[in-house]
Amino acid sequence: MKTTIEVQMDDATRTLVQQRLAMAKSSIVASEKAGEKVDMNSYLVIAEHEHMLGDLVASRKAYETYLDLNPVSYVAWNAYASLLETMGDIENAGVAYQRAISELKTEEEYYRDYAEYLAENYPEHEDWYKQVLDDAFENIGQTPWTMVALGDWFFEHHDCELGHDHYSVAKTLAPESESIAVDAKEKYAACTAK
Repeated sequence: MKTTIEVQMDDATRTLVQQRLAMAKSSIVASEKAGEKVDMNSYLVIAEHEHMLGDLVASRKAYETYLDLNPVSYVAWNAYASLLETMGDIENAGVAYQRAISELKTEEEYYRDYAEYLAENYPEHEDWYKQVLDDAFENIGQTPWTMVALGDWFFEHHDCELGHDHYSVAKTLAPESESIAVDAKEKYAACTAK
């Protein structure tokens, strides 16, 4: 399991990140000494800044503390899932991605992240991937991403007409996107040629 990553940043940025990290840690210590309630957002700051500095273990610990205090933070669940995936903790990353979606069912970004995670780590489980696409469609409706992702699914599974139909909706939703029109034409041609 990966515990650190190499991070490239200039000295001024590194110094700023280290200062913010030190302030967040000091804030927690001061609150605890004074017997006051710790600002849980300090743990989120620590998690993000430790990750920026490449310390994945410290980042994970801070995310876990934060999520214990605020288990309904879909943003934190998604960031935590991404961190776990980077660390190579694939199984727990999947659980965290699911948690992010379950806390807020209307954010396309989290469905997209989870779908990409599944495609990358569990290509043999196409049914899981398709379920995420279906859930995204049900909860966020027709967006260019949901229509293209479902269109691609149907093209890959030789349902050329449904693939074409989904791309047609995507083109309507994003008429400025030339790539959707080009992809639709190419993928439809490839699908019907099989």
